[in-house]
Amino acid sequence: MTLAERFAPVFDEVGHDAVERERERRLPFAEVAALREAGFTRVTVPVEHGGDGAGHAELFELLAELARRDPNLAQLLRSHFSFVDRTVHAPGSAERRRRLDLVAAGRIVGNASHERGPATVGSLQTTLTRDGGGYRLNGRKYYSTGALYADLIVVGAEHDGSHVGVLVDAAAPGVDRLDDWTGFGQRLTGSGTTVFDDVPVPEHDVTLRGADAVSHGGAFVQLVLLAAAVGIARAVVDDAAAFVRARTRVYSHGSAARVQDDPVVQQVVGELSAKSFAADSALAAASGALARSSAALLGGEPEPEQRARVADAEVAVARAQLVILPAVLDAATTLFEVGGASALDAHRGLDRHWRNARTLASHNPARYKARALGDHLINGTPVVSWWSTGEA
Repeated sequence: MTLAERFAPVFDEVGHDAVERERERRLPFAEVAALREAGFTRVTVPVEHGGDGAGHAELFELLAELARRDPNLAQLLRSHFSFVDRTVHAPGSAERRRRLDLVAAGRIVGNASHERGPATVGSLQTTLTRDGGGYRLNGRKYYSTGALYADLIVVGAEHDGSHVGVLVDAAAPGVDRLDDWTGFGQRLTGSGTTVFDDVPVPEHDVTLRGADAVSHGGAFVQLVLLAAAVGIARAVVDDAAAFVRARTRVYSHGSAARVQDDPVVQQVVGELSAKSFAADSALAAASGALARSSAALLGGEPEPEQRARVADAEVAVARAQLVILPAVLDAATTLFEVGGASALDAHRGLDRHWRNARTLASHNPARYKARALGDHLINGTPVVSWWSTGEA
């Protein structure tokens, strides 16, 4: 049995009422717990640490299938799987083993890296200060995707002029997670505010983030979002075909006695399928590039070879973004050409596809990625791995 076959019933279970869940704004705590219990959150943990050892191609296909049912669930696990990937590629150590064991035991990791404050681009207002044998963390984050559902939170902070990653117990004193995300799409990802007020942090939970480290982490986190968008495109095709199959009303100026036999409607559904196929293909190509990058990193290749494979992955993911997002956004709009006003019924929730895709597409705007890719092809400028925001 493949991993996709194994998890399909679980994905069906957690996605069966996704439309109602969004309409009622019911946060998916139970669904996240079900994914944990099924072992999905440890699927990329190496087998020797109690996971399934899934590779990049398998993971991103699984995320796309989960997003086909509910893209909120795929996105809110973005930092979790990024944490696992980063840990898998870290040098062997007792701390690496401890972190992998935490995930294997069912711990879920959330994110608190971005801010809305007046910090300039490339800097953070969140600070980590020495306190005896440990540290204290203070700051206010936003876009804390997944933090509401997490046992542990990865926090970006500044310490003595350097950027550090801090692993925080979500239940630690001084941690306050707020459900205040108000975006019109991906409404249930928990992407709001997290406050850290003098939170105690032990020494082993602090990691220095070196700017020159060889890592495909930037490409990885972007591809999680693209996998979620690919899942939306698949759901668009599913919903379009289901809507047409069940439809009994026709237009007087239609092209057939039954809407199911109308060649114009059939053409629309066929075009939607092709857009989804294009998105699928781009995801597969980009995940393959990440797999090659991973093989170079884990295989101990010389550093120039590692950097070359990481650069290839960055380029592949940038290209995938420029294929996937336009295809999915177009499909989510063209979907409504299969029917009339009845397709607008709120209980169907067909508008969620565009809203969710548009929200995912607003991360790392594609126009900037297209420019960076063009600069790379013309001038040889490397595609930047990590992007940051802040005041100019």
